[in-house]
Amino acid sequence: MAGVKTTAIYLRVSTTDQTIDSQRDDLAATCRQRGWTETAVYEDQASGADSTRPALARLLTDVRSGRVDRIVCFKLDRLGRSLSHLARIIDELAANRVALICPSQGID
Repeated sequence: MAGVKTTAIYLRVSTTDQTIDSQRDDLAATCRQRGWTETAVYEDQASGADSTRPALARLLTDVRSGRVDRIVCFKLDRLGRSLSHLARIIDELAANRVALICPSQGID
């Protein structure tokens, strides 16, 4: 579907002992409640300090290409590995007119 933008759900856990299930359930419920039916899930299993996060890289490529309307993320610390990294991501989202929603932190 050319021209259709999606809601990106970004999930990340830091260790192999953790699961993304609770994040996925909460964010999927948020999307359903808001009527966002076109969703794409991007999930990484990596430490926040890890600079190689393939799903985040794919997500940002999709943001730059105009395929994403909004990103729904459980918490800001799931997205950025440091304050400066998070600021760069937020700047890029703003430049591409992509909203960031973190329902558990009241960010919308």
